[in-house]
Amino acid sequence: MSRTATISRQAASPDAHPLLQGAVQPDGTALLEGSEQLVIVRALPGMGKTRSVDAWRALCEERGVQTTIASARELRMPLAELVAEAAATASGLAHTLVIDDAELLTAPQLGQLYAQLQVEPGLRAVLCTSCAAAADAPALPAGLTVREVGAAQLKLTVRQNPDARHDADASPSALAAQLLQAADGWPGLMIRLADAAPAGGTELESAGAEDAAAAVALAVGTPAVAQWLRAAVERALGDGELLSIARRMALAPQLLERHIALLGLEGDAVVGTLNTLGFFVQSGAAGAPGARQMVPAIRALLRDDARTHSPTEFREWNRVFADGLVSHGGRDEIWVALEHARAAEAWDILASLWARHGLGLLNRNFTVAVGAYSDLPDGAIREYPELRLAQLVLMSLDAAGSAPGATTGSTTGGVWLRASTQAATPLLPQLSDSTTADGLIGVMSAVLVNQRVTGAVAGALESSRLLAEQLDQRAALGEQPSASNYAWARFQHAVTLLLADDLPGSLAAATDSYEWAVGAGIDAEHVVVNAAAHLALCHALSGAEEDALDWLDVAGPHDPSQWHGTLTRVPAQVAAACVATERLDRAAAELALAATGDGSAPIEMWPFVAAQAARSALTFGDPTVMLAEFDRVELAQARLGRTGSNGALLMMARTRADGLIATGAAGRAVELLEMVAHRVCAAKPDAVPELLVSYARAHLYGGRAAQAARLASTAVNSRRTTPTDGVEASLILAEALLRQGEEAAAVEAFTHAHTLAVHRRQWRVFLGIPRESLARLSAASGATLPAVAAERLAGLNPLFPESEQIAELTARELVVLDGLRSGGSTAEVAAALSVSPNTVKSQISSIFAKLGVRDRERALSVAERRGLLRRRP
Repeated sequence: MSRTATISRQAASPDAHPLLQGAVQPDGTALLEGSEQLVIVRALPGMGKTRSVDAWRALCEERGVQTTIASARELRMPLAELVAEAAATASGLAHTLVIDDAELLTAPQLGQLYAQLQVEPGLRAVLCTSCAAAADAPALPAGLTVREVGAAQLKLTVRQNPDARHDADASPSALAAQLLQAADGWPGLMIRLADAAPAGGTELESAGAEDAAAAVALAVGTPAVAQWLRAAVERALGDGELLSIARRMALAPQLLERHIALLGLEGDAVVGTLNTLGFFVQSGAAGAPGARQMVPAIRALLRDDARTHSPTEFREWNRVFADGLVSHGGRDEIWVALEHARAAEAWDILASLWARHGLGLLNRNFTVAVGAYSDLPDGAIREYPELRLAQLVLMSLDAAGSAPGATTGSTTGGVWLRASTQAATPLLPQLSDSTTADGLIGVMSAVLVNQRVTGAVAGALESSRLLAEQLDQRAALGEQPSASNYAWARFQHAVTLLLADDLPGSLAAATDSYEWAVGAGIDAEHVVVNAAAHLALCHALSGAEEDALDWLDVAGPHDPSQWHGTLTRVPAQVAAACVATERLDRAAAELALAATGDGSAPIEMWPFVAAQAARSALTFGDPTVMLAEFDRVELAQARLGRTGSNGALLMMARTRADGLIATGAAGRAVELLEMVAHRVCAAKPDAVPELLVSYARAHLYGGRAAQAARLASTAVNSRRTTPTDGVEASLILAEALLRQGEEAAAVEAFTHAHTLAVHRRQWRVFLGIPRESLARLSAASGATLPAVAAERLAGLNPLFPESEQIAELTARELVVLDGLRSGGSTAEVAAALSVSPNTVKSQISSIFAKLGVRDRERALSVAERRGLLRRRP
C-alpha cells in the first residue's frame, strides 16, 4: 500500500508512570515536524487523536508558535473569514490554524481552505478528523504539500485512495485480503472499508464454495482429480531439489508471501514451476497475504513424506517458519506460526505466543489454537509454566461444548468460563513468582473472570488491586508487559469496576484499555472488540445512546465464528437492546436480546441482561408475564449463589417495581423500593438516585400526585440523574402537576421533556403517561412528535395504567403506631389513649391493612422506612 504519511510516535518520558516507560504513545511533536502546508490527523474514537493535538498545542505554546484553535462544530465565524484572519495574523510569519471535528466541513469549505493555503505562504492548517469523511470532498490540489498522521493512512475518502478500491467481481476471500491490506491491519478501518465494498456474487459462491481452494477441495476424491494429483506428484519426484522445496512449502497450512521469502525463492520462479504442475490454487488477490494454497491432497502427500523421511529437517523448517512469521506479525501469520511452532515442538515460541496474544489466538483459528496447546509434554510445561494455564483453559472448551459447531448460547459461554478459569486459582501461587509480567496478567485475568462469574465481585476487586500492585513492582525492576496484555488487564479491571457499581471508573478504564489495544495493533484485536462492546454498554447505562451507537459500530462487525463471540457481544447486545427499546424499535430489540438470553445464564453480565430483557418485555409485552419471567431469572441466579452487587440489587428492584406499577400494584412497588433502599443504602428511596424515578412513578400511580411531583422535581434537578431518567422524571412531574390542576407548570415540564426526548429519539418515555394526558399536554404546548415516533407509539399501550390508592394513616393511627413502637400491649396503648382495647385492636387492624403487613414487627419496619414514626428526643 502506498503511503502519504506515517504515524509519528515516540517513547514516553523517563519520569512517566512505570507501566508507560518504554511504551509507544502518541506525541505532539509529529505535527511540528516538516514544512507541509496541510496536516491531517485521522483516527477512530479512542485512538489518541485528541491526546496528540493537546500535546502538540502545549509544545506550540512552549516554542512560541502562533496558533488558532477552532472546532467545525461551533465556528465563531464563517470558515473563509477564520482562515483570512489567521493569514492576516501570520503577516509573513508561520501561523497554524487547527480545526477539530473537521469531518463536518463541507466540500466548498474545504475547497476554500485548500485555495487559501496555496496563496498564503505563512499559513499552515491542521485538520483533526475521524477516519470517515464526506464522499464528495474535493481532491487535494497538486501544489499543496500534505502529511497525514494517525492510524488511517487514507486520503480524504475511500474512493480517492487507489489502494482501497475493490474489484466488484472479487471472491469473498480476495475482497477480505484487499480490505485487510488497505486497512493496514486496523480493524475499525476494515469495517468502514467493508461498508463501502461492492456487493455481488461469483460463480464459486453460487456453487456453494467460498473460493477456488474450496472448489478444488470439493472436487478432490473423484477419479479424474485423483489421477491428476498422482501425475503431478510424480513429475515433482523426478526433480530432487524441486521436491525438497515442495516438501517445505507443504509444511505451511496456507502459503504466505512470508513463506516464500523465508525459502529464499527469488522472483517466485519455483512457485511458478510448481504452479504449472497444478500444486497451487489461488486463495486470495494476487500478491496479497495468503494468496496461494496448496491443493489439500498434494499437501498431505508431501507433508507426510517430509515427516517420515526427514523428521529433523521437518522440525527445523517448521521452527524457521514459526520464527519468521512471529517476527512478521501479520494477521494470517499468527495462527500459521502457531501451527508451525507446534509441529516444530518449539515450546518457547508457543509460550511466547500465549503470553503475547492469550485468548486472542482463538480469534485467528480456533481449531489450530486448541490443538497447539493440547497434550503438551510434561517437560515443556515444567520449563514454561505458562503453558499449563494455556492447556487447561483451552482444553476446557471442548469439555464445555464451546467448540465450533457446538451450542454458542450465553449459557454455554458461562459454563465454559467457569470450567476454564477455575483452573487458574490453584496455579496462581506457583506462577506468580516464576512467570513474566505477561504471564501474570494471563493467570490473574483468569482468576478475575472466575471470581466475577461465580459472584465474588469483592474478591475480584481485591485481585484487580493486587495485579496492579504486582505490575508496579515489576515495572520498578524494569519488567514491562506487552501493550496488548496491559490493555487486556485494563479491560478486566473495567469489567470488575462495572460489576462493583463504579460506572465512571469502569468507563475510564475501558477507554484506557481501548486506546492501548488499538496502539498494540493485531496483538490486541480481541481487546479492541471487547473494550468497544463494554464502552457501548457503559454509555447506554449512562443514557448516552448516541455514544453507545458509535461504540457499537466499532464493536459490531466481527467474525461470527469467533469462539468468544457470544461472551464478547453480550455487553454490546445489551446496549443495542437498550437503545432499540428507548426508540421503540421492537424488531431491533428482539434481535439483540435473542443473542443474550433473559439473564438466567451463568455469565457475569447477568444483572444487566436480566434488567434490559425485562424492560423490553414490559415495553412490548404483558407486565404479568414480564414479572413471572423476571422471578424465574432471579431464582436461577439465586440457585447459583449469586445475588449481584448493591448496584445490581437496586437495578433489579427498580425493574421489578416498574413491573408491579404496570400491573396496578403501585403500593407494593412503594414498599419494595423502601425495603431495598433501607437494606442496601440504609436510606429512603428519595435519597437513592437509582430508585428515585421509579419511586416517584409509584407514588404518581398510587394516587399521591403531590408526593410524586416533589420526588420527580428532585430527580430532574439532581446531577446524579442519568439523561434518560431526567426525561422520564420530567414527564412524571408534568403528569403529577396536571393532576393537581397546575396546567401551566405541567405544560412547561412537558415541553422540557418533549424537547429532550425528540432530540435523543427517546420515544419510550411517552408511554409513561396516559394517552389522554399526552394528547392534552401536546395540544397545550404545541409540541408534535416525528412521524416515526407517532407510528411506533400508536402500536403500543401506555405502560402504567391507573392503580390503587396508597393508603394514608390517620392521626389517631399514627399515635397507636407510636405506642406499639414503645412496646406497649393493646391494653396499655388503650389506657394511654383513654379508649377501649377493642378500639385499639380495630385501629391496629386498619394499620396492618394499609401497610400491607400481618404483624407488629413488620408494621414498625415498614413505618420506619416510610418515615411515619415520630422522632423522639
